Amino acid sequence: MELYCADCGCLVERGIRVAPCKTVECCCLDLPIQPRTVAQIADRIEAAFATKDLDLLGRVLAEDARWGDDDSPDKCRSRSDVIGTFDQLLAGGVDGTVTETIVGDNGVVVLLHVEWPDPGDGRDVDLFQAYLIRDGAVTEIQPHDDQLSAVRAIST
Repeated sequence: MELYCADCGCLVERGIRVAPCKTVECCCLDLPIQPRTVAQIADRIEAAFATKDLDLLGRVLAEDARWGDDDSPDKCRSRSDVIGTFDQLLAGGVDGTVTETIVGDNGVVVLLHVEWPDPGDGRDVDLFQAYLIRDGAVTEIQPHDDQLSAVRAIST
């Protein structure tokens, strides 16, 4: 079972830091560190979408995870921003299904089929998202127009 340290924010699973907080006030420095693999994170992203479990999704995100362009009015600049945005979308009736994942050296590409609440508006779409991973956590979610550009993002 994974838990966030209440004092510093490290993500700890069975006495092992799987995502360090990287703060000078870290109280978990004596714990061994074992970052999650990219494949493990891909599995958790898929499971989070399949079950609509935002807590599970939050556990793979870095505290300062980013999603959206800097000049976007609805940009996300923290784990809580990302989870809040997903929560709003789900509450509004939007549904997303992972139809494919590609694991690369630096992240996961997700092909996400998104269904909007009013199917007559023609907004059901397939989106490519690159989940960039550093130190065992997703640090950025990038939208891409095609699979090739998304794969390049996780391969460099």
